[in-house]
Amino acid sequence: MGVETRRLNLDEIQLARAFAIIAVLLVHSSSTGVTSVPTDSLLFPIYNFFNVAGKLGTPTFIMLSAFVLFYNYYPRKTDATLIKNFYIKRLKYILIPYLLFSGLYFGVKWFAYYDYPSFGFALNKFLYLVALGKAHPHLYFVFISVQLYLLFPFFMLLFKRFKRLRKHAFWLGIAIQWIWVYLNKEYFHITLKGSISLSYMSFYFVGAYLGIYYHDLREKMKDHLIRFKTLAFIFFLYGTLVVLYTGYMYLVRIGAYGIVSNNLPDLINQYIAEFTWATHALFAGLGLFLLAHWAEKSFQPSRKRFFMEIGATSFGIYLIHPMLLMIMRYFVQGGSPLVFHGWQILTFIVIFVLSWAIVRLTHKLIPQYWIIFGKMPPMETSRKYKADAHRNTSTSLSS
Repeated sequence: MGVETRRLNLDEIQLARAFAIIAVLLVHSSSTGVTSVPTDSLLFPIYNFFNVAGKLGTPTFIMLSAFVLFYNYYPRKTDATLIKNFYIKRLKYILIPYLLFSGLYFGVKWFAYYDYPSFGFALNKFLYLVALGKAHPHLYFVFISVQLYLLFPFFMLLFKRFKRLRKHAFWLGIAIQWIWVYLNKEYFHITLKGSISLSYMSFYFVGAYLGIYYHDLREKMKDHLIRFKTLAFIFFLYGTLVVLYTGYMYLVRIGAYGIVSNNLPDLINQYIAEFTWATHALFAGLGLFLLAHWAEKSFQPSRKRFFMEIGATSFGIYLIHPMLLMIMRYFVQGGSPLVFHGWQILTFIVIFVLSWAIVRLTHKLIPQYWIIFGKMPPMETSRKYKADAHRNTSTSLSS
């Protein structure tokens, strides 16, 4: 495998991050509609679709994170200095913001909702939640990322040492994840499996595979037949699975799945929830990856800059948007149907715009902004390396 030693700055990754964070915001802003709208309402299937189909953001971020790590680090010599610098960067730009926002969300909910008997009790509760990524529900993503960062050097050395492992990383990750799902269901019975990195190994290993073989895959995708077959396979499976997943969740939420399940084998009933979510999210992530390559080539410069900016600030948006969501829902909790449905749309727009503004202004005004929102590129990054990227790569995966 002729891996290039010079790594390109890929606009496609920032575009994919932008699409993924928009999906996250759609899920979170539609959650009130799913729980509040009567299941016999004509609008309930719409809320259900956006809330369920959008559950691809976090898995996609995991896949993209693995891609970036292996794309940038795999061709380099793996030594103590490289690993040391790798962990220092992750400690600064990921772990510190995670601890800061864990404390922020814990403190706000302590003040608003809970009455802990003592400071010592609250501190123990906080440390327990931090250790599980549960200080607020969305922080589990950062907690999982930290686990995967700890495993990264081990996986990279394995892939470098054993060609068969890296060649079959795509399937290996799926196998590891499903072995874990089976063992947990049959033996371990860990209820917080969503906070354990093994639950996301398919996304991680697929990202690793794409990062290692990225340039080889780009060359293969120049063949029109291969490109057509690949796109047809991924988007056909995604379309099938998104219908299956949203349909399954719709039946569960209206209370009709119990009737359907009586006619299904026990094996399907035991694993259908995990299967529909995991496979839908995996092919959704691959679809977003391909969509980002198409967008990089097809978007007008102004539209591309917009999505590039959203991608560049996506980690900060992910961290701060639930706080804005809590504030908005505190002040407006109901109303007429017209007001309620309009408020759901307005909520999405407001948390989108305000989250971005807070993150970018923090980056602009506070020199040590990375303590709060991690590392971000400046707004002009896209224009700086756009010419270089096009000079070195004449086609994209979707060209």
